[in-house]
Amino acid sequence: MVAVLSLLVAAASLLAAAYLASKLSSVASELSELRKALDEVEKSRRQLLEKLNELEKALHTAQQLGVQQAGNAWYPTVSGEVKAIAYILPSKASKPVWKERYGDRIYFYVYANLSEYVDLIDEDFNVISKVYNTVIIVIPADDTELFRANLALLNTIARNHGLKILWAIFPKWKYGSEDDYLEPGTPMNRLVLDVLRYLTRLNSTWKVAIWYGWSNRASPDDVVSFYESLPSDLKLLYACWLDQPYAEVAKGLAQKRVDFLVITELYSEAAISAYSGLLERQMIVTGYYGAENPEEWLSGISRKISLIKGVGRYLGIWIFYDVNDGQGERYAAYRPEWKAVPDPYTLEVRTLKSP
Repeated sequence: MVAVLSLLVAAASLLAAAYLASKLSSVASELSELRKALDEVEKSRRQLLEKLNELEKALHTAQQLGVQQAGNAWYPTVSGEVKAIAYILPSKASKPVWKERYGDRIYFYVYANLSEYVDLIDEDFNVISKVYNTVIIVIPADDTELFRANLALLNTIARNHGLKILWAIFPKWKYGSEDDYLEPGTPMNRLVLDVLRYLTRLNSTWKVAIWYGWSNRASPDDVVSFYESLPSDLKLLYACWLDQPYAEVAKGLAQKRVDFLVITELYSEAAISAYSGLLERQMIVTGYYGAENPEEWLSGISRKISLIKGVGRYLGIWIFYDVNDGQGERYAAYRPEWKAVPDPYTLEVRTLKSP
């Protein structure tokens, strides 16, 4: 009897063990299925988050375009906030004498008495204001009373026409080598900073760009060090100006994630394609050579602008007028005899009313 009972107990134990094993196997299987289901849910969650991020970025870009590029449907990469064109000599008083006598036409602002040209400059700024809201005025660094009086007069004329000024300082060599301005405490550095401080007091000033680029010295470290040496109030207005041969410097500035405006002169289609999309705060200055009429200029400039990369890049046009100025560049975007001004933002030719 005892043996029989022992066998029955053993059999019951085996059955119980088998049942538990079956249950554990079932639970393990269910757990495995749950893990798979959870993994699928997590995968779906990640995919939904990625899609949400993409949609948020697209919305942000659309909002940014709506703010920065209002009224500019032709080129979605170009901001409509700043519409700028370079200006040096008055269109009806352009002479090579400044280039011949002083080595550069920009010395017009140092040695001419602009009060004698005020009507002609006023007429030009009136034409500019039909299309643009910013005028780029290229000046050397100087410190005479006449020079400062000329800058103040330009400020007044611009303000009368609702124009902001982007001053472009090409330092030149009044108190030493041009690149000495990069070194704090040198006479050229003090001169450039004095001009910067003066321009901050003019109420039409938008930015002050300072030219950089020499064949024996082309490093983004120079630009960053100079910027960091500036007083905080001057940093707000500073921009770096690079012409096409030194566009590579812009790549280094992009890697350093600088937060000041970088202006790159880019004229060839290859250069525009290669360097226009480097920095978030970037102005591309370009122009069209040798136009005989506003329609030809528009056709040529539109091809170049269409190559600009990025979002919200500022566009600057070189140049309002450069005929008979001693430079021989022939990039004029306007001639008085055209009696019209081409608009690169809308691709329209705006006929000017007779006075």
